[in-house]
Formats: sequence, structure tokens, C-alpha cells
Amino acid sequence: MIGKADRQMSFSDYWLLGKISEVSYYHRLRTWVFNNLNEEMFQPLFSYYGRESISPVYTFTAMLIQFEKGYSDREMEEESRFDDRIKYALTAPRDFDGIDAVTLCDHRKRLFNSEIGKEIFIKTISQAKEVGLFNKDNLHIIDSFMIWGSCARQDTYTMIYQGIKMVLRFMKFYEMEDASKKILKRTDYEENIKKPKIAWENEKEKAKLLEELVKDALLLVENIKTKKDIKDDLKKAIELLERIALQDVEITNDGHVKMIKGTAKDRIISVVDDEMRHGRKTSSKLSDGYKAEIITGGEKGSVVVGIEVDGANIADGEHMSDLIEQSRRNGVDIDKLYGDCAYSDFEEIEKRKEEGTDFCIRVPEATNPSGGFSKEEFKIDLEKGTVECPNGHIKQFDTEKTQKHEQVTVKFRAEECNDCPLKDQCTKSKKGRTINIHPYEKEIQEQREYQKTDEFKEDYAKRPNVERNISELTRHGGRKGRYRGKLKIRWQMIMVAINNNIKVIMKHISKISNRQIKKGEVCPKTA
Repeated sequence: MIGKADRQMSFSDYWLLGKISEVSYYHRLRTWVFNNLNEEMFQPLFSYYGRESISPVYTFTAMLIQFEKGYSDREMEEESRFDDRIKYALTAPRDFDGIDAVTLCDHRKRLFNSEIGKEIFIKTISQAKEVGLFNKDNLHIIDSFMIWGSCARQDTYTMIYQGIKMVLRFMKFYEMEDASKKILKRTDYEENIKKPKIAWENEKEKAKLLEELVKDALLLVENIKTKKDIKDDLKKAIELLERIALQDVEITNDGHVKMIKGTAKDRIISVVDDEMRHGRKTSSKLSDGYKAEIITGGEKGSVVVGIEVDGANIADGEHMSDLIEQSRRNGVDIDKLYGDCAYSDFEEIEKRKEEGTDFCIRVPEATNPSGGFSKEEFKIDLEKGTVECPNGHIKQFDTEKTQKHEQVTVKFRAEECNDCPLKDQCTKSKKGRTINIHPYEKEIQEQREYQKTDEFKEDYAKRPNVERNISELTRHGGRKGRYRGKLKIRWQMIMVAINNNIKVIMKHISKISNRQIKKGEVCPKTA
């Protein structure tokens, strides 16, 4: 049964009112919560019968404070009992007994599977529009940032070993374990260890262990698949075990198992959180976990209007279309979108331009990793369908394909390239130089020329405003995942975005009020 917030102020509460600074996070959050949250919003999460719980207004506000200040559930329990600033922000009286960690956990679990967080996020966007944040200096910028996973990255041996143990636990719960013990070669799966104890510097022992683990895993999977009426959680566990058993290895014709070179595509890195992924923001910055992509709007792009979460291995720009659509559903029409090279998807750009959205997107410069002539040093004539190399050799290509936005590959003959005096500056291939004509080559060429102008440089200089937003989001709860799985991480990012938007809205209202007071007008807060 839903609890009610106690909004009756005592003399003690009134005394505290003047002690908390009006520009503090606590005061601004209290003001926003007092005017925007009520128990009716959370009623779908609770029964109409039973013991009364703590007000979800208190717990939801406490969760916002947790992300802002980095508190754990236990720390939040203590702060809500003894810190007057926290009680003030919660809109609770000074004699409030606090929120215990179990209640926080229970209410959060209910919120994970509801749309309430998303609805409140949309509400902050609507409020930002109402207070005038979208009237001038409105910037829509798209960018991404990494979210560290809450679980450790596991090696292949640990993942398979822990995957087998996980399946055995499910089988024990469903009273199926006796059959499994007879088919497994290893007998240490019930021991309380993360992975088997061997001489890890000995390559032969490692190879033997890998073979034992993979074969045990596949035998277990095969055995369970023959059963009827497999429960959903067990089915999911054996599918995960089969995937991690095979993703890093190959089985030779004689039945032996060996590790493959390189990294498997979309590789799982933990059985504890199987949605985490390897990722890199740059060639030198590695990260394991998730990636968030955001669209900002409002004054200097300070309001988050759309957010998506995916594995860390997903390329930047993958969710550009989804974010534009989400922003529209959230009540924000994007007239112009700023982004870096990752968002130079001209198929999407051309589609959105037809809908009235303009773009200020940078395209990457043409480079040659081997250090020779780049593609820009070849004269590409899209109307005539020719490519001329720096030494004057000309090749034809099909212009009908480029007009249909199909990729075209132009190959210079090996004889021409091998006898060319500029070969060392062009290609190391004995088969000759190859030039790929992009499906949107015309648009890319035009954009590269436009990027050299002062007009573009002045306009594109607005894009870095999003870095301030990302810094704010990552410093206040957005850098490290607190939970497991995309669903919960996405909820976390929505909460972080709500916090950001509240601070921006309340700061803007305060600025307007101060400006009106200086002019001698009546402040709407005190009228």
C-alpha cells in the first residue's frame, strides 16, 4: 500500500528553511519535488491494500540524490536519518526516521519495470520548454559516452567454469542435477572457487583445462536440450553457456579444442552481466560495459532530450535515427543537429533533411593508413564516371550505380601501378591501387569543401557545448553502472538525465527571478 509524504511543517522545519542556500542543489531539488511529484504518479506500483509503505516521493527523490552525490543504499539510509539537508531535499520533516536500504531496493525494483522514470524525464523536458529554455540559443547536439560495467571482465576459462556452475545451480533447483553429474568429467564445480587451480604459467595445463571445460559445457548443453519442458531461466542459462563455450575456441577435426586468435564479434565478457561488451571510445581508450548516446537541446544544449543505451562495442551514431524519433516523441522537434564525424551517416542525413532537419556534421578527412596518397589526391568526376590517379592514369566506373547510392570499387591495373614511378607513394599492393566510391560520395566531397570555410568553423564551434553536459552527467552518476543489464542501466541514465534537467530548469528560473527583481518587477516566486 502506498505511503503518503508528510508535508506539515513544524517550527523546526521553518527554522531550517532559512539555513539552506537557495542556490544549493538541496533547495532546488526540494522546490522542484514539492511542485511536481505526488503519490498518485506512483500508484500503479503499489497495491491498494496491505501495510503502508514509505512515500515513493521520498524514495524517488532519494534515488536522485544518490546519483548526484554517489551514495550507496546504506549511505543513503544513514544520510536520510541524520543529515538535515537530505531531509530538506526529500521534503520530509526534521524528525523523519529515514529510508532504510531495503525499502530503497524494493522501490527501485518496482521502478525498473515501469515507465514512471521515463514519464518524469519527459515532464522535465516539457518544463524546460515552459520556462523558456528553448526560446533562444537553442542547440541540439548528439554525442556519446562510455559507462563502466558494474561487473569484472572475465577471461575465457573463468566464464566457461562459472557458466557451468550457473547451469548446475539451476538444475539443482529444478532437481535435475543427478543426471548431469554422471556426464561431467570434472568434479570441482561445487567448490567455492572462481576458476580451477592449475599452474597458469604452464601452457600444456591451460590447454588441457580449456579442453575439459569446453567439452563439459557442450555435454551439459546437449544433455539439457534433450529434456522436455525446460524452464525459461534454465533455457537462457544453457544458451549463454553454449555461446561462451564456443566464442573463443575452435574444435579441430580430431576433436581437440584450441583458442582462436583475435576477438570474436560481439563477444560476451562476463556471465554475471552478459550484456556488457568490450568497447573503445578512441584507439587508446578502452572500456568494458555500456555506451550511452544522448541528444541535448535548449539554451546552449543544456537539457537532455533523448537518451539510448547499448553495449560498449556499438559504434557511435548507431542510434542517431532512434534518438531523433525519441526526441520528437518527447515533444522536441529538431530543426538543426550538431555532431562529430561519428554521425556523418548521409543516408540518414538526407532522409532527415527532407523532413526539415538541418545538420552541422563533420566528415572525417580522407587518409591512407600506409602513409601514401589519400583518396583526396585522386580526381573523382562523378558526372563523367572517372577516377584519375596522381600520375594521370584514368579509370571508368558505372555512374548509374553512384546515382542509385550504391558503392562502387575502382581498381587500377597491376601493370600500370607496378611500373608507376609514384608507386611507393601510393600503394604497397602488387595487385594495384583500389579506390572505393562511397554511396554518398557527392555529399561527402561537398561537405569536405564546406568544412574548410569560416562559416562552417564558426557554426561547428557550438558543438563542444555537449562536452559540458557529458561531464555533468558522468560526474553525477553516469560514468559507472550500478546495475546489471541494459534495461537497468538505461533506467539509471534516465535518472541521471532527470537530475541534470532539474538543475538546469531551477537555475534558469532563479536567473529569471533575479533579473526581474533588479528591474523592479514582481518576482513570480514571491508574488
